[in-house]
Amino acid sequence: MYGVLIADDEPLMRASLKVMISKVEGFEVLYSVGSGEQAVEICKNNKIDIVFMDIMMPGESGIESSKKIYTINPSTTIFIVSSYNSFDFAIEALKTKVKEYISKPVSFSQIEKLLSNYKDENQNVKSEIEGNKYDSLLLIIKEKNYKKMYYEIPKIIDEICSSKKSDTKLLREEFMQIGENLINSVQLLNKKPKKLNELFPMEEDLGNEKRFLEFWLFKVMNYVFQQNSIKKYSILNDVFSYIENNIEEEIGLNEIINNCSVSQGYLSRIFKRQFNISVMEYLHMRKINMAKSYFCFTDLSITDVAFKLGYNESSYFSKVFKKYENTTVYKYKKML
Repeated sequence: MYGVLIADDEPLMRASLKVMISKVEGFEVLYSVGSGEQAVEICKNNKIDIVFMDIMMPGESGIESSKKIYTINPSTTIFIVSSYNSFDFAIEALKTKVKEYISKPVSFSQIEKLLSNYKDENQNVKSEIEGNKYDSLLLIIKEKNYKKMYYEIPKIIDEICSSKKSDTKLLREEFMQIGENLINSVQLLNKKPKKLNELFPMEEDLGNEKRFLEFWLFKVMNYVFQQNSIKKYSILNDVFSYIENNIEEEIGLNEIINNCSVSQGYLSRIFKRQFNISVMEYLHMRKINMAKSYFCFTDLSITDVAFKLGYNESSYFSKVFKKYENTTVYKYKKML
């Protein structure tokens, strides 16, 4: 569902546009306001896909407001609607990157055509983005590059979320499809592999959807890496079982080899082959990813999170965090 904002100082025009837009499947009028300033404020705090902007309103003009909205979010599509059938106005509007200049009175056929074209254009962009991102994830798996996966996932989330904007339902559906494709790419050892919903359920209310999806996709990719490596080296099944059961404890290479009956040299070699990182790097990345999740969705302090994840000194935890995130824990929490 694409979110629409109407900005027009005429109440009847706002009501008329709302009725026409609501008749086109896939579009919903989220806000209807009487000034450009109000429209700008809404775009600052909400994800708006399309703005229908009157050109002449009390206060600043629709063109000035459009410039500000594009500064806030360049991907927003703006249609200027005006009773002034002026060539100069139209030229000025198009200079502002406004998608189209529409003269009043506006008919339903005009609105339907505009929105249908918008849907077609964005559907093509969406498919291209998703296809490229899925291919990128598969390439990372093929390269066995766990560190690259760690750093690429937030970028991929940002790009896909930007293409989806306000449509949380569609966002969830498409990430589920990506997740299913990733899981299906692994030829699991068991005859009846679990479904994605059983392994990594998608919450109904995503809340902070970008952050939730970042941690969700990390879990999916981590699972794929594990399963691919277990197919090659069955001993890693015991290793990962031990890690999963003790991930929030103070564990290291010695604890793993002592509990999984595997030599340090052999484990280090096969782990490097399958993940392109050491066992300890893997443990730190897993823990720092979990730490970020705690910071996003709980009120736990830095010290609490450090001890919860088996770091007995918060100063050491902060050092590890900065190493992998290229920023301090304090700056990360402030950014949130």
